Amino acid sequence: KGHARVIIPGTTPCFECNIWLFPPQVKFPLCTLAETPRTAAHCIEYAHLIKWDEVHSGKPFDADDTEHMQWIYSEALKRAELFGISGVTYSLTQGVVKNIIPAIASTNAIISAACALEALKLISGCSKSVSNYLTYNGLVGTHNKVTEFVRDTDCLVCGPGTLIELDTSSTLSEFIKMLEEHPKLLMSKASVTHGGNNLCMQSPEVLEQMTRQNLSIPMFELLKGTPFATVHVSGMAESNGKKVSSLRKLRVAFKGVEEASKMDTTESS
Repeated sequence: KGHARVIIPGTTPCFECNIWLFPPQVKFPLCTLAETPRTAAHCIEYAHLIKWDEVHSGKPFDADDTEHMQWIYSEALKRAELFGISGVTYSLTQGVVKNIIPAIASTNAIISAACALEALKLISGCSKSVSNYLTYNGLVGTHNKVTEFVRDTDCLVCGPGTLIELDTSSTLSEFIKMLEEHPKLLMSKASVTHGGNNLCMQSPEVLEQMTRQNLSIPMFELLKGTPFATVHVSGMAESNGKKVSSLRKLRVAFKGVEEASKMDTTESS
């Protein structure tokens, strides 16, 4: 199985929009690994997550070090023999530790060819490109399917973000209060970041104390006097009557600032 996708910034969904297509990473309860292993993977993860720290206290494990990987393999074999479990191999050990998904060379070649073909179409314009997600299944015969996914309007990467209009005198504290009352957000105890800088952090306590002084400063000043800017906020929001953790992208525009009128304001605050 495999897939090829065409990502055109601003037109098609970005990688983050369809991140839900990937299955969640498998994690095993530590109690199962330590007491009741049932599979080869359990034995490998026991050696990786538990036994390594017991024997090599304070020494970080390097998955790219062959000696480290060989040690994990040897310990996993001992664990498997103790519980009568078969199937522990060196290649499986690498796959479990590095979270490697086995692939067949012919499948890799088919998907690589599909990606190269779509790149050629976009560069030369010789044909219409796939719109926009091609899946290949060669388990039984050959099956190809094209699915057209749409952009996630709330995507933190390519989404426009919710528009918030502020007066140049509005402080960070007033902005956070506005998020609680905004009908599309309803976010309480919001932390605010901009350009990788923490404007306000609700936790941990040390960051809350460091950013507390910003609460009385106008947002216009905190955003370096730009007429509009993108900020990210995280906090607790209401969803179906329940409080859930939420992370949102916002577009902040300042009223009365000349250049702010150039910003897309199709979404009202």
